[in-house]
Amino acid sequence: MKALMFPGQGAQRIGMGAGLFDKYPELVSTADSVLSYSVRELCLDGPMDRLTRTQFTQPALFVVNALSYLQHIETSGEPDYLLGHSVSEYVALFAAGVIDFETGVRLVHRRGTLMGQAQNGTMAAVLGLTSEQVDATIREHSLQDVYAANVNTPKQVVVSGATAAIQAAESVFLKAGASRYKVLAVSGAFHSPFMAEARDEFAGFAAKMTFNAPRIQVLSNVTARPHTTQDLRERMVEQIVAPVRWAESIRYLLAKGLAFADFIEIGPEGASVVRPMVKRTELEAGPLDPAVLAQEEEAMQAAAAATQQSAVAASNTRRKKFSADTLGSRAFCDAFGLRYAYVGGAMYRGIASTDLVIRLGRAGLLGFFGAAGLSVSETRHAVQQIKASLPEDAPFGVNFISHIHRPYLEDQLTDLLLEQGVRVVEASAFTEVTAALVRYRAKGLMQDGTRVRARNKVIAKVSRPDVAAQFLSAAPQRILDKLCASGAINADEAERLSRIPMADAICVESDSGGHTDQGMPFNLVPAILQERDQAQARFPDFGPIFVGAGGGIGSPEAAASVFVLGADFIVTGSVNQCTVEAGTSDMVKDILQSIDVQDTTYAPSGEMFELGSKVQVVKKGLFFPTRADKLVSLYRQHNSLDEISPQLKQQIQDKYFKRTFEQVFADVSATYPASETERAQLQPKHYMGLVFKRYFRDTSDWAMSGDARHKVDFQVHCGPAMGAFNRWVAQTGLASWRDRHVDEVALHLLEQTAALLDRRFTDMA
Repeated sequence: MKALMFPGQGAQRIGMGAGLFDKYPELVSTADSVLSYSVRELCLDGPMDRLTRTQFTQPALFVVNALSYLQHIETSGEPDYLLGHSVSEYVALFAAGVIDFETGVRLVHRRGTLMGQAQNGTMAAVLGLTSEQVDATIREHSLQDVYAANVNTPKQVVVSGATAAIQAAESVFLKAGASRYKVLAVSGAFHSPFMAEARDEFAGFAAKMTFNAPRIQVLSNVTARPHTTQDLRERMVEQIVAPVRWAESIRYLLAKGLAFADFIEIGPEGASVVRPMVKRTELEAGPLDPAVLAQEEEAMQAAAAATQQSAVAASNTRRKKFSADTLGSRAFCDAFGLRYAYVGGAMYRGIASTDLVIRLGRAGLLGFFGAAGLSVSETRHAVQQIKASLPEDAPFGVNFISHIHRPYLEDQLTDLLLEQGVRVVEASAFTEVTAALVRYRAKGLMQDGTRVRARNKVIAKVSRPDVAAQFLSAAPQRILDKLCASGAINADEAERLSRIPMADAICVESDSGGHTDQGMPFNLVPAILQERDQAQARFPDFGPIFVGAGGGIGSPEAAASVFVLGADFIVTGSVNQCTVEAGTSDMVKDILQSIDVQDTTYAPSGEMFELGSKVQVVKKGLFFPTRADKLVSLYRQHNSLDEISPQLKQQIQDKYFKRTFEQVFADVSATYPASETERAQLQPKHYMGLVFKRYFRDTSDWAMSGDARHKVDFQVHCGPAMGAFNRWVAQTGLASWRDRHVDEVALHLLEQTAALLDRRFTDMA
């Protein structure tokens, strides 16, 4: 038998990991991405005062120890037992398959940051006394704020507590028989009640991480026994405040038959920190009593059997519990190749970024790239980047937005989608089916006996039953005739299109951020489910047609409500805009993180304010909603800029645009087709409309780039779901947007929704 051990803080040194960083570049890149600094430079070049700071030491040791483990097993194979001292218990969990490398870096990074924030505490090594003697000394002398923290060997105990108390305790322990007392150069009172605040905050962060059952037995610092799957996460949270029972862990393995030669230390090259503790433990105390271990294991087996019997009995009388896997429609997941019935909706101009889509795709979730407002070349580059970063079968899609006045943009996007082999689109802002969307749908149709299957899938995002009905019908005959006449599709494709609906799924969009009809899911979802059922009867050979829900989903309560209404899947939007991966500025994310449910409002849509279209935006601390309303009001009241009073014109130029109308129009002329600007020169109202529309474009640009000079004019599309989300995660590891990753948000929302439904249905039973 063999046990691998990983040393904790104290093993760090300049130059550690040399040779490993080049050997495992992808993992190093992953660590750098999580940490936002180069772990290679930190380990190889220091400086030492930075490397010894807890928030840097812990992730650096995790990376080096984990890579050292991977190198070790290439030639030596896996061990029978794993154990890591303090922070390096996470390396043992990685080696046992409990967590993946990236999750380990995230956990240790957060743990180190929280523990590094602790102040007014320190630790000291007490040599020559047993842990029982140390505890007795603390009790007998009523030592306040002093706790046994690490039992490294039977006669080497580290105490932890308030700095003044630890320094004052030296004489007490020396009089009690300690051969040596040394205050350590650490920044906090680790593994003591002084870490309670760090533990509580870390618990929320760890709650959103996935822990698998260990493939190899990992000894817990807290219990000095192998971790159990059901208690693993709880023990790793408790580890921050609980003593490290290292000597007892070694004695446990000695009792299992391991000898000193069977213990191998894996860590920074040249370091020998925990292996000498094995020899001292063997000499000072020897193995645990095998009879005591046998009694423990017998009791554990009996308890496990009783638990299993109780679970079986309960399963016979109780309903099946909800889980993230059981929410929504499994058929929807199968149809789109997903792990969960969860979709990250598109946010325009790449706010739903390549990073966001890739992160969701790697987690088995569907994300739509926000192509609206981007050029064809920008979208092509993004699609190529997504495809290059994801496995071939990983899900992803692209937003296909309606362009009522510029249909040529839809045609250009369709050409790109077909060229790049994009198999799923989110059709949004459509009031009717268009020729470009029909052409996309037509390509790749397959005949399977009497059935027609569509390789190019469409999820239509709609907020009205009449629009849903169009997507739940076959392509309009007039469009098929037109496309056939032009040669865009052939007769076989037209015939097959007549036998399937235009969409595979409908997303019922309620009152969302951005463009909104301000609908309510409680009315819309049942109505569109009825439309779906009728379509299903019309197309019995097509297969299931799905209905999902989006808009306003920022909490487990909101998600649970639409699942209960009958949604096959959910679509999130606003909450994803406030994650690390979102393609907007840090300033916008800071704003979003601060808002509450009442901090959004409705403003005119920059593209379609002539039609009365509205968008939902953030109002807290921003002038954009008021100024946008003012511009649209002036547009409706006047036929030209010249009709506006000189004083008001000057105010708008100075305050809104910070440049003249003539300069604004010059910018417009550089981006709009010549026909538009020529028309504007002839029609003063159209000229005014194009100038005012530039404000809407500028406000989005300023927000996305984080231009502090124009912060009050930021246009930030967002619904009240963001405020609900902020409230929900306020006291957890997701409170800061810098800790929010889009896939982790998704999984946490699904898990907590399942838990909520389970509680609610249990209460109602």
